[in-house]
Amino acid sequence: SFLSILISLVTVVLSAGYVLYTMGVRKGRTMPYASMFDGFTFVGRVIILQILVGIYVFLWSLLLFIPGIVAGYRYRFALYNLCENPQLSASEALNMSKAQTRGHKWELFVLDLSFLGWNILCGLTLGILSIWIMPYIQQTDIGYFEACKKASGVGYIPPADDGQFHSDDRFNDSFGGDSSTRSYN
Repeated sequence: SFLSILISLVTVVLSAGYVLYTMGVRKGRTMPYASMFDGFTFVGRVIILQILVGIYVFLWSLLLFIPGIVAGYRYRFALYNLCENPQLSASEALNMSKAQTRGHKWELFVLDLSFLGWNILCGLTLGILSIWIMPYIQQTDIGYFEACKKASGVGYIPPADDGQFHSDDRFNDSFGGDSSTRSYN
């Protein structure tokens, strides 16, 4: 029993490292595989966060099964918030996740349903296909996290206007105008 608890805790911390790794890849950084162990730098907060999420989802599940599912979606981005800002407390990460998923829980559910076929295929191949599918699902989830963050304004920091071109600054003008004459109304 002690060994299973220890393995669970190490798995939780390694999952935080995997989130850090995939967030870096999403931002276009070259991430060494050793960065998967970066979750150990704030191990206490990660473990407390996962314990709190587990308790809250369990308590909501006591009411009925559906509120437990809703609570799972409510706290879905808590680990992402903690990985982006390791100085946050676990409760701050939970509160940010609540604010970011407000009005987006159904969309997250539909997003998960869109991967149902892929998950069935992963099961049919005894998990071999998950080597390719899980990074795709993780990147999609992080992309949706970034979109929810921007839409809600919680945890979103707009890019600095330093005169440089950034990958987020893409502008597509089908009428042939240049980007210097565009206006944002």
